[in-house]
Amino acid sequence: MYKRILLCTDGSPAADTAADYTIWLAGNFSAGILALYITDVRLLEGPWLADLAGAVGAQPYAALVPQLENIQREKADAILTAIQKKCQDHGVPCELAHDTGSLVPTMLRYEQRADLVVLGQHGEHAQWSHGMLGSSVERMIRASIKPALVTTDSFRPIERILIAYDGSAGADKALHDGLDLAQQLDCETTLLSACQHVSEDAAAGFLHEAQQQAETRHLAVHAQLAHGDAEVEILHWALQTKADLIVMGAYGHTRIREFVLGSTTHQVLHKTTVPVLLVRGQR
Repeated sequence: MYKRILLCTDGSPAADTAADYTIWLAGNFSAGILALYITDVRLLEGPWLADLAGAVGAQPYAALVPQLENIQREKADAILTAIQKKCQDHGVPCELAHDTGSLVPTMLRYEQRADLVVLGQHGEHAQWSHGMLGSSVERMIRASIKPALVTTDSFRPIERILIAYDGSAGADKALHDGLDLAQQLDCETTLLSACQHVSEDAAAGFLHEAQQQAETRHLAVHAQLAHGDAEVEILHWALQTKADLIVMGAYGHTRIREFVLGSTTHQVLHKTTVPVLLVRGQR
């Protein structure tokens, strides 16, 4: 299912947890890891540096950029070396990469070499974000065309999965990937459909379709029909079932397309305490 996993790291505690999930998944799927640290080019070329040039003069400013580059290089080396050590301890093959550029385009180039992208829910400045999804993380998730696993603050093995299904194309692919995971990891699985934008009969129909797909794989699943807002029900049932992972499509029944998350997805990512696997596209 996954042969290579791209781990995007910034050295934050959330990124350390993302590394733990990446290594655990790689071990279960006999996959390799590509660990990527991106130096945001704005740190080297941003307006604040230009302002600094006006304050301290052109000569000190010219000397400052190489110093910042060295600091970023040393930081990246330390972070990536720590990940490499973790991978070696678990017998997982790992390739390291440090690149400088715009975050999203750089990530998109590297994700072409991977089957899954893993990111921490919060970035290195999480202490100032009041628990919100990191802005860089959100931009990267919006742009990614690969399945993206957004991990939370602490690691625990994935033993129970909640799959949200609403009959959309994205949800169909998420169902397929979620059932694949359940088979590979031998997980307890709950299928959830919510009556938010559709009738109860329609939601029940979606749920029946999902059950049939599970049965063809000889998977025993629990099916749950929920009444209420999809994001509220997903978060509620994730807690009720003690799920270790939520699997869902990045889009719902909306006109929102690439580079914009569906409203349900957006809300779940901001409020979840459970890792979320987002899946896009046709199967």
